[in-house]
Amino acid sequence: MMKLIGRVADGSSDTSASVILLKDLEREVRAESLVLIKNGGSDVLGILRRGLGRNEFLSRSSYRPEVAYLRHGGEPSAAKEVYSFDIIIIGEVVDGKVRGNRKIIAPGSPVYIFDDENPLELFIAKSAKKLSWMRAHVEGKDWLVPADAFYIPYHVGVFGSTGSGKSYFTRHVLIPFYVQNGYRAIVLDWSGEDYAPHFGGISMREIASDESSILDYISGITEGFYRNEAIRSAFEEFLQGWAEFVRGRSESELYEELKKFVQESLRKISRDDWRRSAERAFQRVFRRIRPEDLSPFMGEIGVSEIIDSGQVTIIDMSGFSNEAKLSLFLSLAEELKRRMVRGQRMDIALIIDEAPQYCPYRPDGIQLRATEEIKNLAALGRKHRLNITLIAQGIAGEIGINAAIRRNLNTNFYGRLHPLDAAGEGGAKEWLGPYGITPDYLLTLEEGRFYFSGAMNPSPVPLLITFEVS
Repeated sequence: MMKLIGRVADGSSDTSASVILLKDLEREVRAESLVLIKNGGSDVLGILRRGLGRNEFLSRSSYRPEVAYLRHGGEPSAAKEVYSFDIIIIGEVVDGKVRGNRKIIAPGSPVYIFDDENPLELFIAKSAKKLSWMRAHVEGKDWLVPADAFYIPYHVGVFGSTGSGKSYFTRHVLIPFYVQNGYRAIVLDWSGEDYAPHFGGISMREIASDESSILDYISGITEGFYRNEAIRSAFEEFLQGWAEFVRGRSESELYEELKKFVQESLRKISRDDWRRSAERAFQRVFRRIRPEDLSPFMGEIGVSEIIDSGQVTIIDMSGFSNEAKLSLFLSLAEELKRRMVRGQRMDIALIIDEAPQYCPYRPDGIQLRATEEIKNLAALGRKHRLNITLIAQGIAGEIGINAAIRRNLNTNFYGRLHPLDAAGEGGAKEWLGPYGITPDYLLTLEEGRFYFSGAMNPSPVPLLITFEVS
């Protein structure tokens, strides 16, 4: 059932139009509502954006008797009031399916708002791939929202400032959608507060790291072993077979054995000047390393076990340094990459919370390698059903993620944004502006509201969606 709300104003085209509302309907009709335009012999689906109210009597820039009357407490005349909304065209409805509209929208065409019927069901008929329903609904309605699961491995971004509901959305909408479409979820919970308390998690302390990731970590905290190749080589030799070597040992024991091993290696250097230089570097290196620095790498659960575990696996990364967390990610990424190179189908969604910690705007040190690994995983993942989901407060710039990574995200959910993202290169204005979504509106979005945009959205126009926490 549909209700007539107005008619198309002048200046319409094949991609956009405006509707002049019937009397008093400005009190009922809201932005983001889905509408149907009867355009001659065809039906066109659209969405309302950017409402506008005008009254010629109340011009701010010129004298009017009505303005003077209003200033003295009088009630202004509504005779010349006009209320309108822009309509962003989604497509033409043909034989129960939605396809691109190529016809000019005729001025005067009647515009109807959907009341009970969910127009998004038209997209189910359209897709030859794998549309299924998310646990989310259109803003203002209880209509479920379809998403195309075929594009899950084309990667996803969830963006929103603190308090916008990113974690709730990921827990209650995205993870269930991935699972119902045959994916297992591995979540890297950076703070250990957003996912681990709800699903239960595996502490980083329990997970074994590979030798190269440990070497990268120690290199990072010692400024590249103070640029001494002899010390680097000694560490590299000591770390061979690390996973077996650490079993049943304490941090202090390992630390003392490591220190002794490196010291003995340096004594074997034949040239006196090289040996003295290495010994000076040795003193500086071990002033930077403490026994507790080895604790993140003493776990016995292999990353292979993590990858092959249940439907939803949370890795609780709380209590460790940033470098240790990135080191664990590199171990996980290396194993995922190895499997994909062998041709294995993954069926995994790797969900990375606090993504700018891994791939910031300007990565440096160990972040540089993490950024490169995310880029490699994204490239390989499309063919091997590996999804990368990045969660961040910002899209671009200092609060956002690396531009090379951002280009790999083909589906995005935009919640209430940080002011730094409201404008500027790579920000929300560039991503959503062409669809009539203004930065000032994005800054005031309520918690739990997200614009759904990109490949997984069967609608070519972003939809404002929300969800109920159950």
